[in-house]
Amino acid sequence: MKKILILLSSIFFLVSCKIDFVGDLYTSDLVVLANTNENKSFNLPMQISFQVAACEELDQVNRIISTYFIQYKNTGCSIGDDFMSYTIAQVSVPVVNSYEMFNSMDSSLIGFVSYLSDDSNEIYIDAVINSNSYESLKDYVYNESFQEMSLGDSILSVRLNNDLDSSIVEIPPSFVDSVPIVFPETYEMERRDLIIITVSNVNSLFLENNLWTPLFSMSNQN
Repeated sequence: MKKILILLSSIFFLVSCKIDFVGDLYTSDLVVLANTNENKSFNLPMQISFQVAACEELDQVNRIISTYFIQYKNTGCSIGDDFMSYTIAQVSVPVVNSYEMFNSMDSSLIGFVSYLSDDSNEIYIDAVINSNSYESLKDYVYNESFQEMSLGDSILSVRLNNDLDSSIVEIPPSFVDSVPIVFPETYEMERRDLIIITVSNVNSLFLENNLWTPLFSMSNQN
């Protein structure tokens, strides 16, 4: 009986309770969205990694997770840096120009919002979570594993691609190209430059508690 309890405890510990996100954003899209008055959106690629008990017999897990994203395509399963198993998928997520528009969607767990500052000189870009989808996914994870899923444990990264002639981007405390910054820093991006922004643990917890978190801002060049 003791061995059985230990085995069950190990299974519950290993069953999915964490999800990581790596999304792609393009500066030209963000400028167009922020400067468009009517509702507008683009679907852009993202890679997600969902923690699972093991890399075998994942058909049901992938079928369930696919309902929380657009154009879900499983690309494999591997061991992460934390020595846990993750099923990996390519998906599409919406990038919109208003919170109201995103909140009216039920097609994606996560998305991004690009909008103007009050003086229209800056563009703010936030990550946002659909509350209905998140509560549903949390219920699924708990029912399957008796584990609480938390976005505070997630890793959220964006690959910011500059396809304008130049862009000025301000990034709050984060990891930028794997380098930690503890004060907001400004970056001038030339055409085809790429910056990888990974939010801090504080931002991940803020995302968990508020279902949105700021990512960065950029000068409005419209």
